[in-house]
Amino acid sequence: FIDIIIKYKHGPGVFGHCQAYYGTIEVQGRGTLHCHMLLWIVGNPSPQELCNKMAEDDRFQGVMFAWLENIISCELPYDKGPVPERTSADAKKPPRAKEEMDPRLEQQPQVAELDNQSFEYEFTDFLTRLAVECNWHIHNDTCYKHLKSGEKRGDANCRMRLDGTLQEETCIDVASGSIELQRWRGRVNNFTDLILFLMQCNTDTQFIGSGEAAKATVFYITEYITKGDVPLYVGLQALDYATKMHNAKYVDAKDAKDTHIVRNLITKSVNAMMGRQEMSHQQVMSYLVGGGDHYTSHSFQTFKWFEFTNAVDKFEHDAGISTGDDVDNDDDLLHVEESVTVGISTENVEFTSDVQDYTLRPYDENFANLCLWEFIESTIKMKGQIENKNI
Repeated sequence: FIDIIIKYKHGPGVFGHCQAYYGTIEVQGRGTLHCHMLLWIVGNPSPQELCNKMAEDDRFQGVMFAWLENIISCELPYDKGPVPERTSADAKKPPRAKEEMDPRLEQQPQVAELDNQSFEYEFTDFLTRLAVECNWHIHNDTCYKHLKSGEKRGDANCRMRLDGTLQEETCIDVASGSIELQRWRGRVNNFTDLILFLMQCNTDTQFIGSGEAAKATVFYITEYITKGDVPLYVGLQALDYATKMHNAKYVDAKDAKDTHIVRNLITKSVNAMMGRQEMSHQQVMSYLVGGGDHYTSHSFQTFKWFEFTNAVDKFEHDAGISTGDDVDNDDDLLHVEESVTVGISTENVEFTSDVQDYTLRPYDENFANLCLWEFIESTIKMKGQIENKNI
């Protein structure tokens, strides 16, 4: 997908020149894996700039709409206009003939084996079958998992918002400023024809063209990143078990320090939660063959915030600076932690510390005015040879 479809660093792909990407892997309830990926396209304006430009320039708006309709389909390939649902039967997924093979398991038409006209016909026919099989929406429990007690299931409460509503042509919603994409089939989820053809699985292509859509996407992805793998009831059982074991250990420990007791409780709780995490067969196999839980075009620095807050606390304590917080025990401030990385080779031993790297940074113009965030973001630590000198 990265090398062939979006062609990162290999020229324009399906959506144009991809500037960056970040994808996370999620495990469904049945164990299968799927990816949520954000793409940054070169030249794409910010939501506000896009809104202003489309409002001021009708030609630009027309070109923008044409581009979106070209890369995102909400209908079947043979459709020539909106297809309304006249009866409840029209909402149902068209059945596949018994003798017909599932297109998800079938080899796609090969361009090398067909002339252009034949391939175009076979491509369209195969894509139609895939769109019905993979992207025709059928209401299920997932659609209603946020329903409140007493609310009825049905089109009106489907959280996927695939309720049969049609959109004859692409336009801008006056209230929200978002782009309402042309939708000729009310049950077909958004897809990009080439991606669906090559991947042969359910896909969903969304364009983030408004501030509202951007905020919704940030919330959606953040929710997935922070979603726990342990069900709530299992987590509560684990915490209950950890608390009981902790209390049993310290019931007669009158000399134990409060800081040690609290730290032990946190450790036991974390271990109890981690011990009840489950991994699906697909997850295990993905890791074994080299797959990860995320894919990204950029590298990111690890920032251990607690090291710096600990260093500040210790400095204020040593300097006798009052922060206004009541401290019951000086041990809380004296037992600060700072991570030190030790590198051992046949020639020397190297000690590195993120806190010391920032504290002892050069005083020239490139480094002196960098705040902590800018320093972490814009500097790279490289290993070097240190000459042995008599001092």
